Amino acid sequence: MAGVVEHKRAAKGILVTTSWFGQASQAFANDHGRLELLDGANPVHLFKEHLNLDVIPGPVPPKRRPR
Repeated sequence: MAGVVEHKRAAKGILVTTSWFGQASQAFANDHGRLELLDGANPVHLFKEHLNLDVIPGPVPPKRRPR
């Protein structure tokens, strides 16, 4: 996604999942600055609000160990 955003000189790239993103993905998106990650309840809410679709998200994300 980051490569396409750069190549196309896009203002923003949005990656959506009903599951979750790991810490490395979130850190990469934050460092890149033009990537937005929507996970878990965010797309579920958007599907319901805009498409009137009920979706069931993936499994619960793993618990993260404190560093």
